[in-house]
Amino acid sequence: MTSYLIRGAAVLGRERTDLLLRDGVVAEMGRGLTAAGAQVIDADGLVLLPGLVDLHTHLREPGREDAETVETGSRAAALGGYTAVCAMANTSPAAATPAVGKQGCRLGREPDR
Repeated sequence: MTSYLIRGAAVLGRERTDLLLRDGVVAEMGRGLTAAGAQVIDADGLVLLPGLVDLHTHLREPGREDAETVETGSRAAALGGYTAVCAMANTSPAAATPAVGKQGCRLGREPDR
């Protein structure tokens, strides 16, 4: 079981608190939490938000991989706290057919290329 204890984060604009995560699920929230074996993350001065969703993402793949790929755009989004992105259909060819849509989904599921 993987556990993380986030200490001192401002959760959604509330006062500072601790958050215990076990296997990716919030197990407990409150001040002064302890958890044996948990990796402790000092979040003093930071705001803790749920994963963000970007509904207007320009991934540019297929057709403009020189500008952005599914991998580079997804990595950038993850670094910014986004857990989901919705790609715009302005690719070349346009993501307006099932085949191009399936290609985008396949690229998003592939491990690091």
